[in-house]
Amino acid sequence: MSTETLRETAILSEDAQSPEKGIWRALLIAADVQGSSGFYPAEVLKRDGARAFPAGTHIYFDHPSESEEMDLPERSVLKIAGYLLDDATFEETPEGRGLFSRIQFTEKAKPIAKELHSVIGLSIRAAGQIEETAGQRIVRSIQQGLSVDLVTRAGAGGRLVTMTESATPESPPAEQTANVATQAAAAIPSTIGTGALLSEVAALKDTLSDRVEQLSVDVARMASQIQESRRQSEKQAAENAKLQEAITYLRDRAETADKALKESKTTGDVLTELLEAKLPLPSMIRIAQSYRPDQDLHESITHEREYLKQLRRETERGALNEGREPSGLGLTESSTSFSSTGDSDLAEIRSLLGGGAY
Repeated sequence: MSTETLRETAILSEDAQSPEKGIWRALLIAADVQGSSGFYPAEVLKRDGARAFPAGTHIYFDHPSESEEMDLPERSVLKIAGYLLDDATFEETPEGRGLFSRIQFTEKAKPIAKELHSVIGLSIRAAGQIEETAGQRIVRSIQQGLSVDLVTRAGAGGRLVTMTESATPESPPAEQTANVATQAAAAIPSTIGTGALLSEVAALKDTLSDRVEQLSVDVARMASQIQESRRQSEKQAAENAKLQEAITYLRDRAETADKALKESKTTGDVLTELLEAKLPLPSMIRIAQSYRPDQDLHESITHEREYLKQLRRETERGALNEGREPSGLGLTESSTSFSSTGDSDLAEIRSLLGGGAY
C-alpha cells in the first residue's frame, strides 16, 4: 500500500438559497466509482470525508504546477477562490452519491463561477493510500484533503503518484433549480463514462506535453554539461602538453649534462696526461691556463709540440745567422725539461687546472 496525492472529480451547482452570495453546492467525489486515482469505496468516503475536507478547506484557481508544488507547497493567497462552508458529508441524493459540501466563493471568483460553471470544473487534491489488488488500484484511506481547485478540464497529474480526475460541472445555477435533479443525475454518468474518457484523453495529452517539455530541458542541460566537459578536457590537454614540453626540456638538459660529465676529465687525469707527454714546464703551464673540460687535450698537446718544433727551428736559424753554433735547446721553453719539474711546479699546474677541470 502506498501513500499518494489524489485529485478527483467534483460537480458544482449554485445554492438556491444564496444566488447572490456566491455560495455553491458541490459533489466533491462520487462513491463506488473508478477514478483516475483508483476505485473509491463508499465506506472510505463515509469514514474519512468529514475529517479530510473540513469546513474552511481552501478553494484555489487551477492546480499548482510541478515547480509550484516544489517551490510553494502552501500555495499562494492570491490564488484563493473560496473555501468550504461545511465539513464534507456523505449523502445519497438525486444529484449523486458521495461527499457533498457548500462552497463560498470570493468576490473575484463569484462572477467566474456563475458565468463559466458549465465549462469549468472542480478537482480535489488529497493525500491518501492506494492498494493494488489483482491489477486494480483501490483507495483505502483519504488522510488529508489539501484543496479543491477550479480547473479548466480534467488533468491526470502526470505520474501514478499524482492522479487527477476533474470534470466540467453539468449542474445549472439557481435560476434553473426546477431541472437541477434531472440535469445533475445526467451529468454523473457522463463523468464516469464518455465524459471521463474524454477528460482522461485530454489529461494524457497535457501530461505528454509536459513530459516532452521536461525532456527538452533535460537534453539542453546535458548538452551544456557535455560542452563544459569538452572545454575542461581541452584545457587539461593544453596544460598536459605544456607540462610534457617542460619535462622534455629538462630531460634534454639532464642528458647533456650527463654526457658532458662523462666526457670531462678530472684534474688528476689532465695532469697525468700532461706529464706523460713530457712537455717542458712552460708548455704544461700554458696548456693548463687555457684548458676547458670540453677541450681535446690530446690535440692541445700535439699543437704545443708543433709550436715547440717551430720555435726550435727559428732559434737555430737565428744562431746560424749570427755565426754561432746552435745549442739545440730552443730558448726558455725548450730549456726546461720534464725531469726538472718539482712539487711546487706541479701544484701550480694543478691550481690552474682546478678552475676548468672537474
